Amino acid sequence: MAKMDYKTDATKIIQSLGGKDNLKRVFHCMTRVRVYVKNKDLINEKDIQELPEVNGTNWSNDQFQIICGNYVTGIYDEMVNQGVPNDDTGSVVENNNSENESVWNKIIEAITGCMTPLIPALTAAGMVKIILTLLTTFSLVSATSSTYQVMNFIADSMYYFLPFFVAANASKIFRVNESLALLIAGVFLHPTFVKMAAAKAPIIFFGIPVFKYDYAYSVIPIILMVWIMTYIAKFAKKVSPDIVRLILEPTIVLIISAPIALLVIGPLGGVIGNGLAVAIDFLSAHLGFIIVGILAAAFPYIVMTGMHHALTPIGLNAVATKGDTLIFVSQVCSNVAQGGAALAVAFKSQDKKMKQLGSATGISALMGITEPALYGVNLKLKRPVIAASIAAGIGGIIGGLFQVTLYLPQNSLLALPGFIGGHNPSTNFIFGSIMILVSFIASFVLTMVLGFEDSSEKNDSSEKNSKTNEINKAVSGKKIVLDSPVNGKIVPLTEVPDDTFANKMMGDGIAIQPEKYEVKAPSSGEVVSIMNTKHGIMLKTDDGTELLIHIGLDTVNLKGKYFTSYVKNGDKVAKGDKLVSFDGDAIKKAGYNLITPVVVLNTNDYSKISATKNGEIQFGDPLLNLN
Repeated sequence: MAKMDYKTDATKIIQSLGGKDNLKRVFHCMTRVRVYVKNKDLINEKDIQELPEVNGTNWSNDQFQIICGNYVTGIYDEMVNQGVPNDDTGSVVENNNSENESVWNKIIEAITGCMTPLIPALTAAGMVKIILTLLTTFSLVSATSSTYQVMNFIADSMYYFLPFFVAANASKIFRVNESLALLIAGVFLHPTFVKMAAAKAPIIFFGIPVFKYDYAYSVIPIILMVWIMTYIAKFAKKVSPDIVRLILEPTIVLIISAPIALLVIGPLGGVIGNGLAVAIDFLSAHLGFIIVGILAAAFPYIVMTGMHHALTPIGLNAVATKGDTLIFVSQVCSNVAQGGAALAVAFKSQDKKMKQLGSATGISALMGITEPALYGVNLKLKRPVIAASIAAGIGGIIGGLFQVTLYLPQNSLLALPGFIGGHNPSTNFIFGSIMILVSFIASFVLTMVLGFEDSSEKNDSSEKNSKTNEINKAVSGKKIVLDSPVNGKIVPLTEVPDDTFANKMMGDGIAIQPEKYEVKAPSSGEVVSIMNTKHGIMLKTDDGTELLIHIGLDTVNLKGKYFTSYVKNGDKVAKGDKLVSFDGDAIKKAGYNLITPVVVLNTNDYSKISATKNGEIQFGDPLLNLN
């Protein structure tokens, strides 16, 4: 395999994301670089998807995800080296669409943000537990030896102190001081409180009984508490005089937060956690073969929405108590099935690149990292993802029928040692192994039977279509003249001081330095989209030209100030209709460049795009020739 040029490709990704100035926050999980941008319209997904390290892209609400699989760390590190805003720089996400976002989406994003960064540590701790299980199973280490105890607390420390790790991430999500969030986690796990909670005597705080609960291994209580702390912090800031704010503000936050944590939020989170555990036990016991099968079959689609991270706290709570019979069990079936489908593609495909991609991502999926296989192979070819879902459902039904239980939080082939536990460890291990084997074999066979459109066949077809299109263009010889929507001075697109436009990432065209501050329709057609900030308009003319008129550079930051729009999405316009007017002097005074790119978004539909003239241009004058 060729050595990846992370530096060059990271540069291309940054450019395709609209440049560093368009990035609000960049971070990553095990398989994806996750990005928040200021202006979605500046992203060139196609260029990103063509990079060798990239298996695909995905939108999750306002978050743009670049699926890189095993290359994610190399790409992310190089992006950070090039100065993108990331968690280490203390940047935060400003959600401009928070009013329109549903409460459910906010909850999912919060849980995802808290849990995703923990995946490497959870994986490492789980691997140590697996190693320890193997050592004791084969009598290489005694369960009573100090070696066992040391290895056990090394692995267990991640889970026992989970509230600390969650608190650190939650503080970034909810914008709470990290040290105060960690302090509340310390309140939950302080040895004195742990000892008092384990004792028979009641705990009384100023006459109020304190709910006894073991917060080790818990997730929900600390997430709820850090969220509540955002409001407590705002109150503390409001009532603290500037002269003593440094001392008084954090003190007020602690004095209010700690009792609420112990008396209200902690118990509430504990009840929710216990309730979820009871519900899962009930469903697994009475409808296990149905519930596990349905969840396993649905998991690829849950992954697409990012909601799988929301299930992690439930699974961790189950593992920490009696063992998991639903969340991680269904994930194992799904991930192994995705691996089986990708490997079947590698076996059957005649395309060399797809063979290599299927092999690499298939093995990766068997190890629990499924996004590369899901987005790069199975979902792209369509039928393999269906085969994997059916196979995972079959495996899940087997797991549910035999009440297969996982005692380690693993979701891959590495879960095999995690089946050793409970009252009948050998039986559970056998049924767990059968469940995994069925998921893999069924997925492999179904993919082979259902088949898929091979990349080589598709490429041949695309090549023929491309040649046909070129012939059609040459034969038709149709020429379109696009008139100017702006009064001003013509500037070549390559001279626009913005790489996205200058490098023609969005398409070919021209730019105009406006002298009269209004934009008119260059042709009759339809308003496809006018941005909320009113600085950009997308039109589709009656002759099929897809046009972007982008007023100024970085003017999205003005959030509509100084702009007035006269149309809305879906409006039909005639040539010369006024679309937008703007206070150009005020915009320039605010420090923005008013140069206005006029870009043909469907550039590939034309063999040549050229300017009709140089210098000054008036409304309605011919601007571009489209051949």
